[in-house]
Amino acid sequence: MNIAILGGRFDPPHIWHYWTAAQILECVKYIDQVWLMPDYSNAFKPIIASAIDRLDMLHFLEAGRIRVSTIALARENVTYTVELVSGLVRDQYNKYFWVVGSDVTAEFSRWRDYQKLSKIINFLVFPRKDYPIKNLPSGFEKIEGNLILSNISSTLIRDRIKSSLSIKGLVFPEVEEIIRTRNLYK
Repeated sequence: MNIAILGGRFDPPHIWHYWTAAQILECVKYIDQVWLMPDYSNAFKPIIASAIDRLDMLHFLEAGRIRVSTIALARENVTYTVELVSGLVRDQYNKYFWVVGSDVTAEFSRWRDYQKLSKIINFLVFPRKDYPIKNLPSGFEKIEGNLILSNISSTLIRDRIKSSLSIKGLVFPEVEEIIRTRNLYK
């Protein structure tokens, strides 16, 4: 099976995470599943909500061939993609692809062991609004198709919550309910 992994903080998971996964399945015909893989801790940016809160919210994005993976959470330390991928590529039954947004390609050299990483796994690059794809490194493939692009981000959602603005339509209703009842991102 060919599995695309969309990793990240998911702090909070939002509608655009879902649509990115759905469009990967629509446009990259050889991908069988997309796994949403939340970090336990991120090397570059702090995570606000607990792993449990993020996982509880993330499960509402699961549908059909979009699944949640707890591989990174189970490690209970800073998530380094190279360490996760080194374990995944030993799987004889599945082939994995790592998904990044076009905004990430410019900072890829900051990733731990990025030269090794680009040799052991192929990357799928999803275009992001305001981040045109110019030149891609070897092992990186641009996701092509009639894609819907957005500037929705977890940062935008957290900022709206802090400003007491609506997040309706930016997250699934169940995610919004968890955010409200657990008083997250205030």
